[in-house]
Amino acid sequence: MERYMMILKSYKRMPIELERTLRENVQPLAVRKHDIIQLVGTSSDYLYFIEKGLFHIFGDKDGQKITLRFKREDEFIISLTNLPGGSALQGDGIEALEDGTLWLFPGNLIPQLIEKYPAFVIQFGTIITKDLISVIHARYCSNEEGGSGNYDMLRRHSPELLDRVPIPYLANYTNIPEKVFRHLHSSKIKLKVSTVRRRPR
Repeated sequence: MERYMMILKSYKRMPIELERTLRENVQPLAVRKHDIIQLVGTSSDYLYFIEKGLFHIFGDKDGQKITLRFKREDEFIISLTNLPGGSALQGDGIEALEDGTLWLFPGNLIPQLIEKYPAFVIQFGTIITKDLISVIHARYCSNEEGGSGNYDMLRRHSPELLDRVPIPYLANYTNIPEKVFRHLHSSKIKLKVSTVRRRPR
């Protein structure tokens, strides 16, 4: 069974007809490291499911690329031209930080599924909720004043990113100068190692 199908079913069981419709319309896309999936200010009009890989969601501020958040396996990236209800969206940039696999849900399919399948209403609502939570966590990690508090928030909310995302991206994300971020990261690693107690022999 496709991974995206397993995740959707973990949100809500679905009828066979919905499964069939998804399999007929949702297609995989292989991506390479540093591929730009979407430019800032555009919308590819897809709901993406990440089966494999790590993705960088970015914006633009005064001509400079700014890191907004990261997405990884078993998460969705919402890049729809319009959300159900008619809200127009201006897309963020999407960049692959690793080779990966995306599953593409066409934007025009989403309202059809919502109208026809109550199960998908719940599934899509869960996708939206999880995405909003990731936005909130990102704000905790990227306070404009920067500082070690942002690093601590990153360790609390997304510790797996520390060993996976290149440090320049993490420094940008946390509004901490790269040199300072490296010092904080090195200090935290040393502290963690030094506090490990060895059992007496």
